[in-house]
Amino acid sequence: MEQTVRKALLLIEALSSSRDPRRLTDLSRQMGLTKPNVYRLLSTLCELGYAQKDPVSSQYAPTLKLWEMGSRLVQDIDLVAVAHPRLRKLCEDTGESVQLTVFDAGFAVYVDKVDSEQPIKATTNIGTRVPATAISTGKAMLAWMPAEALDLAIANLKRFTPSTHMNRKEIEADLERTRARGYAVNAGEYRGGVCGVGFPIRDRMGTVIAAIGIWGAEENILGPRKEALVQMGAESAREISYWMGYIAPEAATPKP
Repeated sequence: MEQTVRKALLLIEALSSSRDPRRLTDLSRQMGLTKPNVYRLLSTLCELGYAQKDPVSSQYAPTLKLWEMGSRLVQDIDLVAVAHPRLRKLCEDTGESVQLTVFDAGFAVYVDKVDSEQPIKATTNIGTRVPATAISTGKAMLAWMPAEALDLAIANLKRFTPSTHMNRKEIEADLERTRARGYAVNAGEYRGGVCGVGFPIRDRMGTVIAAIGIWGAEENILGPRKEALVQMGAESAREISYWMGYIAPEAATPKP
């Protein structure tokens, strides 16, 4: 790595890691560089707008330029482009079908998928709209959305199987369990014998913007492999959320 670039980036990190403005002498000591060297670097960073010097104290602090650049980058991120390679890997790791959905007016809308080679698979088409209360990804979104979202979903209730929840009290209890676990479960509520687990995806503000789900035969999803599938699905959702700009306060592990 070019040494001047390396020193400049390390200097930005040193400024950003401190809550208070820094003295030239302190930065020189921390970085193991001479004061003239650090002064030249700081002068360049100030000229480019990455740092600023207090005219009274002569101390240095970072500006918000890096944050502004990062914010623009995050805003331009395409959900499907970020998620697709993670969906493909999750499908390979689990051997089950994987889907990505977003929420729209009470429905979960499929925006990407990777189908497995299983004889029983959750075959869906991109663009398909399903009442959000009937599938795991829909529930994974609803559980962390405002009450208005649930109102929209309730308005679109439809019975698909004998297991489909058809009243608000059942649905609210199901969503409460989803929040407690950290993931949603579809126990054959959309298609008989086909089950799923769903995980929320968040953006840089922490808002749930989508969900990924692992679907397949009931014995494959909710049988002995369930805990392993949950761990893999949760990790994929965390990774996608991270690349969408979300910084989790701590890495919470979903309960089996």
